[in-house]
Amino acid sequence: MLAGLNLRISTRLTLWYGVTMLILLSLFAFFCYLYFHNSLHRDFDRHLDHEKRELLPFLRLDGELPAFAALDELRSVAYETDGIYGTYVRLLDPAGEVLYQSPNFEGHSPLPVQLPARREADPLSRVWAGRPARSCYTPLFGDDGRLKGWLEVTGFEWSLHQELYRLRLAMLIGIVLSVLLAIGGGYLLARRALRPVAALTEAANEIRATDLSARLPTSFGVRDELTDLAETFNQMIERLQASFDRERRFTDNAAHELLTPLTTTHNSIEITLRRSREPAAYEETLRRLLLDVEEMTETVQGLLQLARIDRLQELPREPVVLSDVVREHVRRFTARAEGAGLCLYQRITPGLTVRAEKHRLGEVVDNLLDNAIKYTPAGGEITVTLDARDEEVLLAVEDTGIGFEAGQEPHLFDRFYRADIPEVQARHGSGLGLSIVRAIVTLYGGTVTAWSAGPGRGSRFEVRLPRHLDAASRGRRASAAG
Repeated sequence: MLAGLNLRISTRLTLWYGVTMLILLSLFAFFCYLYFHNSLHRDFDRHLDHEKRELLPFLRLDGELPAFAALDELRSVAYETDGIYGTYVRLLDPAGEVLYQSPNFEGHSPLPVQLPARREADPLSRVWAGRPARSCYTPLFGDDGRLKGWLEVTGFEWSLHQELYRLRLAMLIGIVLSVLLAIGGGYLLARRALRPVAALTEAANEIRATDLSARLPTSFGVRDELTDLAETFNQMIERLQASFDRERRFTDNAAHELLTPLTTTHNSIEITLRRSREPAAYEETLRRLLLDVEEMTETVQGLLQLARIDRLQELPREPVVLSDVVREHVRRFTARAEGAGLCLYQRITPGLTVRAEKHRLGEVVDNLLDNAIKYTPAGGEITVTLDARDEEVLLAVEDTGIGFEAGQEPHLFDRFYRADIPEVQARHGSGLGLSIVRAIVTLYGGTVTAWSAGPGRGSRFEVRLPRHLDAASRGRRASAAG
């Protein structure tokens, strides 16, 4: 019901709290009232039973009909007292005719006789003279077992009803006041508890799509679910900001990388068309245009490859013998390395397996080898190593090329990053190869690092991937460890 109303959370919480308190207090009061009501009636019944036991010794049952004897010796005078403290006694024959009634019946309207259907019955509640009364009937038997009459003991119980009325009134007032206090206190507590939500809302309104530097507050004096929620949102904002920053850099770098060959192409065509030239000149221009197109094609292909990888949450995984993949791709690059005047060595441990996609692993090896060949001068060496390190497989590509300065390691895997040195700028490249390597390796749960002793002293790139062991291999390792 409350969910359909257009109310603030604090108001709804307060109303729910108030309704819950009302229900709980009402149930508690109801059961307390029932217990107190039954307890008062039991006490009153014990009072009537006590009066009955006081009267029974003075009954004579040796005659045809029962009769009282020597009531003056009775210590109790309740049968002579009128009102709430009096006990009204009557002696009845088996048919219900009154044989005797106590003096305190004087001045009261006649009390109807209502003999119980059973010999032993519970006390009877009824209205007498406009007030509630309760009667206890006791059968009287002679020595021969024959019913000779009834002893009726009656008392007014309107004082009990007065007590119950005051109890109901007190409970009602108590419930109303308690619920009102609960609603007031609950509203204050709800407002105070939801104060961090208001702070989160205000901080969230300050965050804009063009500026994700703002963060939600996380210090509310106590660590609770709102703190966890704020930290989770901050982590999400950080991921969004990192993603937006990557996209911004991606757009800027892509535009720059594509604009340069396009500008060169435009200038070459414009210069060539200014006047008529020999066929050889046109052929030379076309060759330069072809190089520019190849450069743009390489850049676009790298961008498309990265875009496809970025869209994937997880790459396909299957057991792949990485040793065979590395050996095959090294063989493919052997002729290119020899053509560049380089020696390409390999030290590959056979049978090393990882869970990945063979095609993606080939891309990692190709980009690392392409990078090494591109930036290693003629006469240099490139060494490809594949080995097992505990639960990992280590792929290392080490060269004697141009190397890099300390502090450049984090930037080498950025998209379009190319060191601003002549040796790097003189080589053709898009700056996307190492970015592709990192993207693939990261999706497979691995890491890639770079190290160099300095400019002109070569470099080493290491890829670590989780090793896959079949059941037999795991058994052999367990036996060796045991």
